[in-house]
Amino acid sequence: MKIRIPAAIAAAFAVSQVAAPFAFAETPATRFRSVEAQPFSSADLQSYGLSSEEAATVASYQEHGYTVQLVTAEDAEAYNAGMSTNNVLAIVGLVVIVLVVASAI
Repeated sequence: MKIRIPAAIAAAFAVSQVAAPFAFAETPATRFRSVEAQPFSSADLQSYGLSSEEAATVASYQEHGYTVQLVTAEDAEAYNAGMSTNNVLAIVGLVVIVLVVASAI
């Protein structure tokens, strides 16, 4: 009984040390578009459905050196959908730690 609690704490610490690098590892960036970005005119932006105020804001960003990319609503939803791998690994690591500590009690 005396050794179960320290062993459980040591096991939880070992699992957290192994899981942390995987949870926070960054995947290499991939290009979202295959076509090189081009600046948009106000007419182009309004043809995509932006209002004249939004088109003026985008033009201002482009003048300051920002790159603006327009995507469809479906592409934007797919691009931001779901949990990232980091979140999943962090949750799995937390569940493992809770189970190890709970089994020791």
